Amino acid sequence: MPFPDCVPELTDGVVGLRAHQPQDDPRIVEQSTDPDSMRWTTVPRPYGLADAASFRDLIEREWNTPGAQRHWVITDAQDPDGRYLGTIDLRAGKSGMAEVGFGLHPEGRGRGLMAAALRLVAAHFFNDLGGQRLYWWASRGNFASWRVAWACGFTFHATLPARLQPAQPAARPEDGWVASLGPHDDRTIPAAPWRVAVELAGDGIRLRPWRDEDVSAIEPWSGGGHFMPPGAEPTVAGFGEWLLRRRERMSRGESTHWCIADAATDRALGDAVLIDRDQEEGSAELGYLLLPSARGRGAASISARLMIEHAFAAAEDGGRGLRRLTALTVGDNAPSAAVLTRTGFTEWGREPQFCAREDGTYDEARHWVLLRP
Repeated sequence: MPFPDCVPELTDGVVGLRAHQPQDDPRIVEQSTDPDSMRWTTVPRPYGLADAASFRDLIEREWNTPGAQRHWVITDAQDPDGRYLGTIDLRAGKSGMAEVGFGLHPEGRGRGLMAAALRLVAAHFFNDLGGQRLYWWASRGNFASWRVAWACGFTFHATLPARLQPAQPAARPEDGWVASLGPHDDRTIPAAPWRVAVELAGDGIRLRPWRDEDVSAIEPWSGGGHFMPPGAEPTVAGFGEWLLRRRERMSRGESTHWCIADAATDRALGDAVLIDRDQEEGSAELGYLLLPSARGRGAASISARLMIEHAFAAAEDGGRGLRRLTALTVGDNAPSAAVLTRTGFTEWGREPQFCAREDGTYDEARHWVLLRP
């Protein structure tokens, strides 16, 4: 059957997917000129009704071509008018592979409609078309898009440099995130947790999420350069990349980062972290760093205690329900060892020639552990 009769209408009772219609054009324009859409997509600039009509013509040609790209309108299944709330598309490849893309009108955001639409398209691809693997791509930093794929069980694979066409024609290619979903993956739950820095406070210190504006507190670094992994300390020039890496790790369940802030002024004092990556179930690694002007006031010890309490608290009480925390310091870092000792950690072993000092000699690693009481 020709378009639009060839378009299978899909619904789960919450979201509906249907063919594009001429009356959708004004809302397609509204979506395409929205700042978020312009930031993360390659829609033409400027974008008007003629562009929307051309887009629909392309969609019709593709539906009338076997094996071509497929587009659906996203609607609220409870809306009797079936108003346009976005578009989702399926780009079939070879050997049972396909890519999915999507975008929402501002009116449709924050309602869970996109995740429901993605589950419908995934079910159609796997169950009706015999698909074997569904891929998702997005520009690095597009957490809204990743949140949708994450909620539908996609597994994150990699960040590929200069992989995607830039939104602006004259700009450089953008780094791309890629994730995928298989036919037997659970599409109702995420494949990994998305860590959130819940606010923790006590003794004049507040642990909260990092903010872009915290760059104003960043200072030149001082202290042993080998005390931390390369790139762990923030700099003014590199703060955007430093913060993005931490947000990426949290979105993949690899770690939870807090900004250590002064409770009275809210000024950033340092970074606190629980690292899950490569840890056994029920275990995490505790870490912290302080900006030079924040040292000597007990902020590291207070932050460590707050993280310990959160880590060992039961999940139903808002904690992590962990059974064990580990930590690592280098032999020269006596202040950090003192923090761990004060907060109850036990040193259980040392590792010789762990890392190089600035003078070319090698420092050892000290390994620490704390069990839930």
